[in-house]
Amino acid sequence: MSAASRHPALARFDQALAGGAAPEVWIRFPRQLGDVVMTLPFLRTLQHHWNAVAAERGVQLRWIAVGHHIGAALLSEADPAFIAEAHIEGGGAAKPDPWALVRGWRKRPPAAFLNLSQSARLPFAAWLSRVPLRAGIADNHLRLLYHHPIRYRNLPLHIATRIQPLLEALTGDDRALWLPLTPALLGGHKGPDKLRAEGWDGEPYATLAFGTRGFGKRWFPEDRTWPELMRLLQARDIRPVLLGGPDEAALGAALAGAVPGAINLAGKTTLPEACAIQAAAWGNVAIDTGLAHTAAATGRPTVTLFGPSPEVWVNPIGPRALPLRGPDVDCDPAVLDGFPTHGSSAHRIPPARVVEMLEMLVKES
Repeated sequence: MSAASRHPALARFDQALAGGAAPEVWIRFPRQLGDVVMTLPFLRTLQHHWNAVAAERGVQLRWIAVGHHIGAALLSEADPAFIAEAHIEGGGAAKPDPWALVRGWRKRPPAAFLNLSQSARLPFAAWLSRVPLRAGIADNHLRLLYHHPIRYRNLPLHIATRIQPLLEALTGDDRALWLPLTPALLGGHKGPDKLRAEGWDGEPYATLAFGTRGFGKRWFPEDRTWPELMRLLQARDIRPVLLGGPDEAALGAALAGAVPGAINLAGKTTLPEACAIQAAAWGNVAIDTGLAHTAAATGRPTVTLFGPSPEVWVNPIGPRALPLRGPDVDCDPAVLDGFPTHGSSAHRIPPARVVEMLEMLVKES
């Protein structure tokens, strides 16, 4: 008995391929980087099942990603067997034109379309084009557009488990397996070259992801916490490497300038390159931001510093990843010296505790 005959959705997928649908699966990914990373175990498990169905038909599937540059850019340099095409959008006019997709898809639709975001444009285009298998998040009144809709928003579950019902509906498999993010999978091979260009000579290093648009998540006072952490790492012969996006470049330069020998790569790498650098690190430290999720998903020791976010729902996933947060009230007179906290409890985490936690994870690995 073939895999396609054992589960209704696999059989439907097989029928789509047999009926002349293009051997393509289009996936609309979430906007934020952390959310994209948390969909990847679902994706890899789905690929395991659907690629097997396609192989029985003698065809190779092309997996096509669509998403915002904040998060889906992680897939822009991926191995073609994992993601064959990545359509990276900006805002406004840079979003995909659904009518252009409809014109192409009506001639020959892809075998399946999956929506892992809150977007309505592409699901509507897939519905108009009669894509044979449509599934996704239905919170934006999109249920009627899908063969397999799921709830996602405001569930008291970790974000990665909220799409688990969709995996079961599409494959019969109720368990998504962790996917290690390596340069072999995601690309980013120029990352180490950029590190060398800044003076790295092969010594052990730790990456520090210090910035985020969620201001209250940051580790205050930043002119003390990060420099102190970097000096503690240097005392252990570990070189600090600051990572972040273009928005964090100025702060990264200021922090690195306070600690001679630290390397600032904020704004100088692509997302795959940053991930490749994290994958080769002695350890990684991040606040609650997208680069915490990529670091954890590489499998390297990763400590994430939490402020107001509920880590039980958003903690990064990885075999050597641990959350760390301060107490919910100020209880150390030594830190009550008037600096603004912006509602974050991360400021109550001493740098020494971060290093001790990271050393424990490194020893375990």
